[in-house]
Amino acid sequence: MPIAFSTSLRSLAAEQDRGRIFGLALALALVGAWAVWLLRAELVLVEVSDRARLEVHEAAVPVTTMLAGRVREARLGLGRRVAAGELLVMLEDQPLQLERRALLAALDGLRAQLAASEREHAALVAAIETYRLGGRVRASEAQAGAREAEVEAVLAASQAARSTSLAQQGIASAELDEAGRARLLGRQAGAAVRRLHVSRTRAEGDERLAALDIDRARLERQQSELRGELERREAALAVFDRRLAEHQLRAPIAGTLGHAPPLHPGAVLADNATVAQIVPDGELRIVASFRAAAIGRIVPGQPVRLRLEAFPWADFGSLRGEVLRV
Repeated sequence: MPIAFSTSLRSLAAEQDRGRIFGLALALALVGAWAVWLLRAELVLVEVSDRARLEVHEAAVPVTTMLAGRVREARLGLGRRVAAGELLVMLEDQPLQLERRALLAALDGLRAQLAASEREHAALVAAIETYRLGGRVRASEAQAGAREAEVEAVLAASQAARSTSLAQQGIASAELDEAGRARLLGRQAGAAVRRLHVSRTRAEGDERLAALDIDRARLERQQSELRGELERREAALAVFDRRLAEHQLRAPIAGTLGHAPPLHPGAVLADNATVAQIVPDGELRIVASFRAAAIGRIVPGQPVRLRLEAFPWADFGSLRGEVLRV
């Protein structure tokens, strides 16, 4: 019995030594981990600013009306992306549209008249040129006939002189001499008629050309008046288009719609009323103010978290970023 009791006492002492060794090792491990954390871990310091605001590189651009009117169509929506020149709000412009259609119809009529006048003018110019060429041919023909008549008159004069000489010598009869003189007078009269025909042909050609030139001048004057009226109507159309453009509110820049109150067809807008604001594309910046003692602990690259007053952070979360400069 004494031997068994002694063995039990040694076993208990050995177990107590193992417990103390395990506890000591655990304590040393905790102390080592604490020392590593103390030397290597980073301590997060939080600095809070109660004054901060969101900014972008460019200011928001308002969309304002240029005149008072009633809304016909609205394409607004808070947070919607819009492109530059996109139609946002359209005001009622039916009376202007009707006047514009009437003006377009008048312009089409004037253009048709001008086209017809230009075709008529081109045909008249071609006719004048053709008549001028034909007049030269007619004048040449009349001159040739006159020369032919003059040659025949010269021949008749020679024959009459010979008949007279023969009659004086008693070789030819007096009747033959008279016939020769009569033939000479006829040939001379024919030559005179042919010369008059040449003059008349030239005069008639000049008169006809003058009349054609008058018609051409009339058409050119008509075309000038039509072009002037067209320019006036086109200027009036440009004025109508500008007035119609004032009834259309378009996005001046690309960006995101902000401060866009709901608009419904039939709503009345006053002159120079702001219907929306467009926030231009670009990164958001947070500008915050801190106490002087915290400036030394804020360096570029540190994380930033912003909570918006209008949007509870528990429901909508917060914005995250990093420090750019101090």
